[in-house]
Amino acid sequence: MDMNLWIVGFIIIFMLHNLEEIIMIEKWMGKVYPRVIEKIPDTIQKELNKSKNITSSQFAVVVFMVSIFASIIIMIAITTDRYSLFFGLNLIFALNIFTHPLQSLYLRAYTPGLLTSLLLIIPYNIFFLNFYITSEHFTKSTLLESIILLIIFIPIFILSHRIGKKWD
Repeated sequence: MDMNLWIVGFIIIFMLHNLEEIIMIEKWMGKVYPRVIEKIPDTIQKELNKSKNITSSQFAVVVFMVSIFASIIIMIAITTDRYSLFFGLNLIFALNIFTHPLQSLYLRAYTPGLLTSLLLIIPYNIFFLNFYITSEHFTKSTLLESIILLIIFIPIFILSHRIGKKWD
């Protein structure tokens, strides 16, 4: 399969996943979170309590900023043929995705993003990782660049949440 098809697939799945989260986050925080709060460790509760009144538009700001970052990485990967950047972006997304099913199992409740994680993202990542690792694109430097990209992403993710909280 051509790398461009993997990129288009990623964009579509990324968009669908984020839409699921945007649509469900406000309702989940209002109805499900109060019901499951006692199952959540205190340190995580402190962070979640800061976002317990989050609106869908505030979360959409977070998604927008993450999408800008992802778009820039994809454009650089395509224009420079540095697909290791796209591989790194997939790893960042995959790390996030496994949290949804794990959270749902732990809380015994639906969490925003669960459906697209199970039905789209996990299967996509299994096939993509198999394709990428068995292709000529995968090298030791791919892993190093992916780790660097992850490190760069962390402050962007934190900043996007801070800006999102100030929205509205």
